[in-house]
Amino acid sequence: MSFKILIVEDEELYADQLEMLVEKLGYEHLGTVDNSADALATIENTPPDLILMDVHINGEHDGIELAGLIQEKQLIPIIFITSLQDDLTFRRASRTGPLNFLVKPFNQLQLQRTIELTVRKLTEDTPVASPTSSAPAAAAPAEPSEAPEKEKPSSKKSAWGSDFLFGEHFFIKNRQQLEKVAVADVLYLEADGHYCLVHTDKRKFIVHLPMSELGARLADGFISCHRSYIVNVTKITSVDIQDNVVRLGDRQVPMSRRSKEAVLERLDWI
Repeated sequence: MSFKILIVEDEELYADQLEMLVEKLGYEHLGTVDNSADALATIENTPPDLILMDVHINGEHDGIELAGLIQEKQLIPIIFITSLQDDLTFRRASRTGPLNFLVKPFNQLQLQRTIELTVRKLTEDTPVASPTSSAPAAAAPAEPSEAPEKEKPSSKKSAWGSDFLFGEHFFIKNRQQLEKVAVADVLYLEADGHYCLVHTDKRKFIVHLPMSELGARLADGFISCHRSYIVNVTKITSVDIQDNVVRLGDRQVPMSRRSKEAVLERLDWI
C-alpha cells in the first residue's frame, strides 16, 4: 500500500503542477478536487494519508473551514497552499493544526521539499530502511506551523500509540518512497543485529531499528517466541511442542524453551 495524497486545488495550473510532482515522487495520487463537497466525499470513501489543500477553493467552505470539518471526523495531516501572506489567514489556518504552509507562487523544488519534509515529519518515529535509502536532504520551508499531537508525547512508545497514522499500519521507507504496511499483514519480526526484518506474506522489509524496540511498539497482538523472533499471534497456525517450532502458514520460526510457556498461555489452548 502506497502513501496516498489528495489534492484540493481550484486553479488548474497549480493542480497540474501538484499532480505531476506527487506522481514523480512515487506517491499515490488519490485524486484532485476543486471544492469542499467533492473533497469530503473523496475522504469519506478513501481517506488519504496527506492532503495538499488550497485555502481558497470552490464550494460552501473554504480550505480552512474544510480542514476543520475533516479534523472533527478523522485526523488527516494537511499542507496548506495559499497566495495570501497576511497574519489573519496564517492564524486561522494554524488553528486547524496543519503540518506545513506553501505560499504561491512556488516552484517545483519548493513543492518537492515541502512534501518530502512533511512526509519525513509524519514518519520520524517509524522504522526506516537501511541508511543507504534516505530521502534527499532539503532546507526547511518557511514558517511551518506547530505540529499537532505529534510532538507532544513524552516518549517514542507513547507517540506510536497515540499517533493517528500508526494505529493499524506504519510506513517503511523503500528507496525513495514510503510503503504502508498493515500491522495485521505482519507475520513475524526477525532480529538482525541493529536491524530488524519485517516478514509479511508477500515480502520482507529491512528496517534500521532493533527488533526489541519495534516489537515494543507492536506489543498488542505480538509475542516473543525466541530472542530473535517476535510473531503475530493471529498468524500462528500451529505450535510443535516437541520440536519447539511455531508455524505461521507455510513459514516456521524457532521457539525457545524459555518462551514456550508464555506462547502457549497466549494461545489459550485446551
